[in-house]
Amino acid sequence: MFSALAGYGDVKENFESLISQLENVWGVLQEKGIDFDLLLSRSLLSPATCCLVNPDREKTVEKAFERIREISRRMREHYSIGG
Repeated sequence: MFSALAGYGDVKENFESLISQLENVWGVLQEKGIDFDLLLSRSLLSPATCCLVNPDREKTVEKAFERIREISRRMREHYSIGG
């Protein structure tokens, strides 16, 4: 869904913009009646598939997972989620 800190054309993503996008999606799901606590407890972050297939092999993959870990850490801290 999101490409961690990737740039597409003139659009550059950062941790805050990716978290904001995810929270916006969660907001739409809440409006549709999905319980937020259930959503948090069942959410899983992973890099976009395009990050896993690159000419530089593992460099992009490692960077993608490092960034996903940082987004996860920030969100766990913000929402007081253990782990």
